[in-house]
Amino acid sequence: MGDLRRLWSAAALLLVAVVLASCGGDESTGASGGDEEERLYPWVKGPSREFLVPRGDNAVQTFGREATKAEREQASRVIAVYMRAREAEDFEKACSQYSRPYAAEMFRDANDVSGGKVKNCAQALAYFGPKALGQNYENNLTGPVDSLRIEEGRGYAQYHGNDGRDWVLSVEREDGKWWVALSAPADRMK
Repeated sequence: MGDLRRLWSAAALLLVAVVLASCGGDESTGASGGDEEERLYPWVKGPSREFLVPRGDNAVQTFGREATKAEREQASRVIAVYMRAREAEDFEKACSQYSRPYAAEMFRDANDVSGGKVKNCAQALAYFGPKALGQNYENNLTGPVDSLRIEEGRGYAQYHGNDGRDWVLSVEREDGKWWVALSAPADRMK
């Protein structure tokens, strides 16, 4: 009986020690008591870290893994061509940068709602206009994408726009390359 009592006492002391240790230091200075700020999502490495938003939506930033530099460069080239074509309203060129499934979906949707008048992806973009491409077609891409989060053939390209905002554009992998999979970049609105 004494052994059992000692075991319970040791377990209780261990529990108290764990609780006290987890209390840590003052919230304003961090658990270590210094001026260090707690690191947000410590497992996220590479360029995605630039896009983390404290207490915000970080679903894209924590999605899958960061792509290799070569993958990011390839996606950047496709996105740059797409953004220039979108701005120039060169819908045929823009459609050539879409993944086949996304181009087919764009056509199918426009064909359905137009009563069969739309015959291809370029006509679909012209038909939908700002509803598909966003209100402003301006190319706000300043260079290569800054981050590409990928998993199982899908991904999200993130970049800092020339307008001071952060943007995300969906991509899909097809035939070993990344292609645009959404007609308008999404504003991250930090």
